[in-house]
Formats: sequence, C-alpha cells, structure tokens
Amino acid sequence: MLISQYNNRTPISDLKLKAKDQLLGNYGIAAGSFALLFVIVYAIVMIIMTAFTAGVPDSAVVALSRTSLPWRIGMQAMGMVIGAMTLIFTVGYYRLISKIADGEHPQISEIFFVFRNHPDKIIILSFIMTGAQFLLTLPAALVGNGGFGEENPAAIDGKKFLLWIVLYLTGFIISYIIELMLAMSYMIYLDDPDEGLGSVITQSVNMMKGNKFRYFYLTLSFIGYWLLILLSLGIAALWVVPYQSMTVVGFYRDLRGDVEYAEAEYV
Repeated sequence: MLISQYNNRTPISDLKLKAKDQLLGNYGIAAGSFALLFVIVYAIVMIIMTAFTAGVPDSAVVALSRTSLPWRIGMQAMGMVIGAMTLIFTVGYYRLISKIADGEHPQISEIFFVFRNHPDKIIILSFIMTGAQFLLTLPAALVGNGGFGEENPAAIDGKKFLLWIVLYLTGFIISYIIELMLAMSYMIYLDDPDEGLGSVITQSVNMMKGNKFRYFYLTLSFIGYWLLILLSLGIAALWVVPYQSMTVVGFYRDLRGDVEYAEAEYV
C-alpha cells in the first residue's frame, strides 16, 4: 500500500515527552538490550577489522594508504559490511522499542528479529545508503588525494583544497538527503517484513516529503544528550539511546497517523 499523505504535525517536544512516559518502568530492558547490542556490534567490528588486515604487513598497509583509491575501496567494502551488520541489530532494537511503545514486555531476543525476517532487505538498504555516500563523496576523495601534498603537508594547493571542500560538502549533503528520504524504511519494514523492498522505499520517500527537516530537527535536538554521552564516557548512552529511539518510533507513528497527542497532557 502506497502512503501518500501525512497531515499530522505533532511538535517534536511532545513526541519527546511521550517517549519519556512510555519508557518509565521499561528502562531496564531498553538499556540492557542496547548494552547487548553495543557489545555484539563492537565484537563484529573487531572481527571484521582483524580479518580485513590479517596477513597484511604494516608496511603494505602504509603503502596502500598512500594510493588512496584502492585503500578507500577496501575500507568502504569493510565499512559496508560493518554498517549492514550494525543496522540489522539496530532495526531489531527498534522492534523492541516499538513493542514497549505498544505497552508490551518484549524479550531481549527481539534485537535478533531481522535475522529471522528477510535480513537481505535491511542489508540492501544499508548498501544503498553507504554506497550512495561513497559514490557522492568519491570525487572529493580523488581531488584530495592528488592535491594536498602528502609528502609535504605544508604544501597545500589552495584551489584544489577549495574544490575538495565544495565537492565533499555537496556529496555529503546529497547523501544525507537520501538518508533522510529512507529514514522511515526500517519502521515500515518492521510493520510488515514481507513487504516488497521497492514498496518500503517508496513509502518512506513519500512519508518524508515535507518532513525531512522535522526529522533533522529531531536528530539535532539530541545533540546536548550526545555531548553528555561523551562527558560520561559512554555511560549516558544507556539512557539517551532508548529515549531517542522511542522518539523516532513516535515520529514514525505520528506520520502514519496512528497516534494523536492531546496538548493538555503536556501543559
């Protein structure tokens, strides 16, 4: 089913307040699941990075890093694998948070949900976004590789440096817009894992029409909390990640028209 119109415009502040209410009494499972997710993803990253560099002498790594394109392609391939595995668990985590939002008491095993339900769809979505970012920033990478004087860092070509900035910012902005367009695809997938990937993508693109800035603002509103995570050496993430994830779930359901928030509740 194609979603084409979304008229709800619940303030982000209300969505965040609602998220706090929904998490009351559920922070144990939400934080514990995130902690497990973090440990699993960290282990995966270490395994993949070790496998990627296994048997490659340090001198070869240094030499390869100076021939930027092969190195970047190799690093991109590794990053795409890591990104896909991370996203699989992240979407599973959203499944758990969604169940909490529904008033259920989910099991921590929900973070493995994607593995049992068409993981190829999430992998493809991940590859689309990471691949788009790589291709869109590749021109900047090629210009940077040839213009910044690697042998003498002080000998920077000013014109090429300016070109690199323009190309990189252009590529990054376009790739981020694509990411915003696909932002709700994971939630749509969770609603119906059997839905065709093309339909999931189309629904997300239509859902985000006129809402990309709202979602960007939602993300931006958590910057202070992420600074708190840095200051707490990551410990605050056990509270911030469930909070932000629940807000994203509320944002999606608001767009889909499932919920209405009475303004009086938050006065």
